[in-house]
Amino acid sequence: MHDHGNHEHAAENRGRSPLQIELLEHMPFSVSSVAIGLVLAGLICHLAPGATHGEVTHDHGGYGLFHLFHAAHMFFSAAATTAMFWRYDRNPSKAIIVGLAGAVGVCGVSDIGVPHLSLMLMDRAVDLHVCVVEHPGLALPFAVVGVFVGLAAASGVSHSTLFGHSLHVLASTMASIFYLIAPFGPTEWFGQLGRIFVFVIVAVMIPCCLSDIVFPLLMSKDGRAKVLAAGHVH
Repeated sequence: MHDHGNHEHAAENRGRSPLQIELLEHMPFSVSSVAIGLVLAGLICHLAPGATHGEVTHDHGGYGLFHLFHAAHMFFSAAATTAMFWRYDRNPSKAIIVGLAGAVGVCGVSDIGVPHLSLMLMDRAVDLHVCVVEHPGLALPFAVVGVFVGLAAASGVSHSTLFGHSLHVLASTMASIFYLIAPFGPTEWFGQLGRIFVFVIVAVMIPCCLSDIVFPLLMSKDGRAKVLAAGHVH
């Protein structure tokens, strides 16, 4: 039965590029993580309402929780991006550079950039706060450690990229949510739940898939060649 399933899976993926395969396998986990993240945020708001909102100084309240999940996002992003690159290119120095660049660059867009624009659309704009610039000691250590964890996981853990991407997306979801809901009251954001759901999907899906899948594939010579080869087949 296991072999039969593998044959069916291979048949389904025949003619698809590595990029298409990775996106199709990761997408359900990404959207599900957003829904789970909203449930968790709602529970936290009920259990500890004082911890989920605050002033727009980003120093306390909901932004304290944002910083917590933003740092975790840096870790999982670096690990997932590095592991994906390692699948197609076993160059350690390049893997480290790609992992750090993917984490630092994309996490800011996902956790801060898109949520910041979303708050502007909801007339709840706050001052832009870039953690990697203002608090480098908060985020960069997590990214560095994440790169080496990604290298180790890709070498010895089965399905490490899928597992790493799922954790990455969940951390990104929580960071984006707490950035978005901090200017609201503990439960006031429930009235914006539908819009927040859509905004967080955009904040998570596009940057995280670019970081975990598209970026490392295109930076890898082998992965890039397979993408182009599959494109010529069609």
